[in-house]
Amino acid sequence: MLTLPLPALDDPEGDAVPSSLPLVIDAHVHLFPEPLFHAIWAWLDQWAWPIRYRMNSEAIVEFLIDRGVERIVGLHYAHAPGIARSLNKAMVKLCRKHPQVIGTATVFPGEEDAAAILHEGFDLGLAGVKLHAHVQFFSLDSKEMHEIYELCAAAGKPIVMHVGREPKNPVFPYPVDPYVLCEVGKVEQVLQQYPELKVCIPHLGADEFTEYKRLLETYDNIWLDIAMTQ
Repeated sequence: MLTLPLPALDDPEGDAVPSSLPLVIDAHVHLFPEPLFHAIWAWLDQWAWPIRYRMNSEAIVEFLIDRGVERIVGLHYAHAPGIARSLNKAMVKLCRKHPQVIGTATVFPGEEDAAAILHEGFDLGLAGVKLHAHVQFFSLDSKEMHEIYELCAAAGKPIVMHVGREPKNPVFPYPVDPYVLCEVGKVEQVLQQYPELKVCIPHLGADEFTEYKRLLETYDNIWLDIAMTQ
C-alpha cells in the first residue's frame, strides 16, 4: 500500500538554462485559470505528490521566460462538460499577452457542440488539442474520439493525448481503470486509421516505453514528450 502523498523532488535548481543550448522549448506546461489550479493542487496533495511550483499561469510563463525558455506549449484539459469554451478563451488571452506561448485548445469528448468548441478555438489561434484520458475517462476508439480525430486531421492540428497508462494510483478509486482505457495497441490503431493526424503522447508513453519506441520507429505521425521522465 502506498503512503500518500508521495515525496516531491527537492533537487537544486539553476538560475537559467545553459547558454550553450540552442532554442529551448518547454513542450509540456500546464496553464489553467487559478481556481482550477487550486483544485488540481488539492487533489494531487491528497492522492499523488505535492506540486513544487504553485504559481498562476502568468507567473509560470514569466518564470520560464526569465530563465531562458524561449517558447512554451500551453496545455490544459476540461475535466467536465461545459467548461472547455472558458478554458480556451483563457488560453487565448494568455497567448495574446505572451507571444512566447503556443496555446492548445481542449474539449470534453462527447459534450454538446464539441466540434464547434474546437473550431472556435482554432479560429482564435489555438494550435492543437489537449486531452487527458485519466481525467476525462474517454475510450480511444469511441465515436466521440473519432469525431475529434477527424476534425483535427482535417484542420491540420496536432492532438496531445495523455493516454499512457501511468500514473495509476492503486488507492484512488478511479471510475475507470487507466490500464483498461490506455494501451499502446489502441494508440497504434489511431495512427493507422488517421495517417494524416499528428499525435503527441506525453511522458514517453509511461509505462509502455519499449512499445512506444516501436511506434516511433514505425509511424511518421507520432511524437513523444519527455515531461517528468528525465
